[in-house]
Amino acid sequence: MTPVRDSDTMQRDGFMTIPFPAELCERMTQHIHGHIRQATDIPITENAPVEELTRAVARLSDDGFVEQFRKPLRMFPHELGGAVAEWIGSLAGFLGGSRSGINYISPAEHDANPTLQATSHDVFWRCVRPGKPDVGQAHADFQFWEINRGTPLDPPSPFPYDERWKIWLPLLGCDATNSLEVLKGSHREDIPLESIQTKYGTKPAIRMDWLAANEHRFFCPLPQFHHHCVLFHDKLVHRGPANATSHLRISGELTILLKL
Repeated sequence: MTPVRDSDTMQRDGFMTIPFPAELCERMTQHIHGHIRQATDIPITENAPVEELTRAVARLSDDGFVEQFRKPLRMFPHELGGAVAEWIGSLAGFLGGSRSGINYISPAEHDANPTLQATSHDVFWRCVRPGKPDVGQAHADFQFWEINRGTPLDPPSPFPYDERWKIWLPLLGCDATNSLEVLKGSHREDIPLESIQTKYGTKPAIRMDWLAANEHRFFCPLPQFHHHCVLFHDKLVHRGPANATSHLRISGELTILLKL
């Protein structure tokens, strides 16, 4: 069997859909319920539907949302992140390497969330409210690594590695109209990259005229959303679109480090 990184699909498109363990999805979802319950101080029912979670989060002001849903606070707990890292470690041969894993959280993130450990894995979730500007610009993930290199946001690695891959996991409120969008094959193209200054620091971006010319190429790559995720090259251009639904969109993310 051809390893994923060498498959015709991955070489051509830069992404593919693979199964994600159901038990881990369930544990991640339960943690998110608990965070929203604590952040909003609203007694959310166990296994609450996304509509109930949406009503709870809507009680927060925009500033309150930003404060309670900062990335360091959206890290999955040390034990759960470790369980995800253990699964990723089992994929080395499938991916086409000798070892696979997940980077640790950055020193800055550890300082911002001391409930985590320095060796907690960088496995986190995103929450996008309906009708709110909770998304960033289209980008390729390797840009974050270049921008953060040598800074307190530079995440340490558990071992030397040769390649990085990304996983995006739909968890709650995700469908084909409201989820990750990618530009097929863009990992092989010469993209006009930029960086921009925001109130949250330096962020990656792509020249706007190029994005406008390629807008028609963006599409959601997931044919199914139940216990499946998108595995993609860290140079693939992608984005989280604005949430045009009436409910929250919640997804999980992590970077895979691959030693060949």
